[in-house]
Amino acid sequence: MAEVNAKFVSQKISKIRWRPATHQGLKQSDTFATGSWDNVENKVCLWTLGDEDAQSSVLSQLGATALPENEPRLLCEAPHRGDVTDLVYVNHENLVTSSSSGTVTVYRHHKNSQTLGVSQNWPAHHYDDRPCPCTGIAQRNEEVVTVGEDGRINILHLEQRQPVRVIEKADSCTMNAVKFLKQFEIITVNSTGQLKVWDLRQPAEEPSRIFLLTGERVPLHCVDKHPNQPHIVATGGQDGMLCIWDMRQDKFPVTLLDAHSGDMWEVKFHPSSPDNLFTCSEDASVWHWDGTTVNIAVGPVSMQSPGANVTTGSSTSLARSLHLPGPSGRQNTSHTSPWLGSDASKHRIEITDIVPGNIMPINTLDIEGNTLLCGTDGEAIYTVQNLTIR
Repeated sequence: MAEVNAKFVSQKISKIRWRPATHQGLKQSDTFATGSWDNVENKVCLWTLGDEDAQSSVLSQLGATALPENEPRLLCEAPHRGDVTDLVYVNHENLVTSSSSGTVTVYRHHKNSQTLGVSQNWPAHHYDDRPCPCTGIAQRNEEVVTVGEDGRINILHLEQRQPVRVIEKADSCTMNAVKFLKQFEIITVNSTGQLKVWDLRQPAEEPSRIFLLTGERVPLHCVDKHPNQPHIVATGGQDGMLCIWDMRQDKFPVTLLDAHSGDMWEVKFHPSSPDNLFTCSEDASVWHWDGTTVNIAVGPVSMQSPGANVTTGSSTSLARSLHLPGPSGRQNTSHTSPWLGSDASKHRIEITDIVPGNIMPINTLDIEGNTLLCGTDGEAIYTVQNLTIR
């Protein structure tokens, strides 16, 4: 059974990310970073779930009481100008943040002194001479791509003070998130429900493809790609719906699944078991979508709480699934992924509410191995260990 631990940190958490594991081994990382928002002074913090014996030894030398088992311990922190709107690790030592002030900042973790220092920053986004929020960042090696409310795309390099490239009028509305799709392709989502693909090798300042939701133009907030099949993309937005897109198909999502009752703030495939997907929402929930049973069980969508198995059948709050026809008018099917085709709507997807007792919006999540992290407006970090990942 999953073990849920809540750590109150006296700051609203907007972003949380695992630090990449070292190259020397396959051991799961025990360190993560958080960014805050809507505080008098916002911060970027590093935390560890590290060696409890070493932690207890240090605390005992200081005459302090050991922390409860599995509780995050603060390693270091640094001030951040404006709200942290996104956060990504570039490598084991450097992480990049975006800000509501329009700046993009590189922080370096100095392990010997356990400090976090600024090594680079760019005033990346602005309206004329006025700064505006940078809303999302994506990273590939030492290259960073940013998007913002100004509809601009910036391509930055950690070793260069000036941007490598700027696409000034990439969009006429707010771009809310960005992700690398392939080595030279990025994907963005915007406030009119569009998903756009950009080929960075091309000199044109226009997207190579545009996808959109049917009906009302509902803002999309978040995007993630399948780690093994980059043509599979998941998005979430203002209506709380989970949208699965097949980049090989035409302009519309293949599968729409009714999900949260509030805005969906983040969606993430499990990095090594991508038949598992996680979403978090303004409605105070974080859900684990288990697609591994799609091809082996036929029945209604079910929702599970820890220790319970409650089938909701065709409840419209959860189970309504729309499978849209492809370009030929036929239903799209897939034998390689539970997220594509009619399997997602006809078969069983198990959904687990991971922190059912929470009452405050969950803004962010990250998953590594069988440990999930999430941050809330309740000034808490949730650590969920021993998740069942099939």
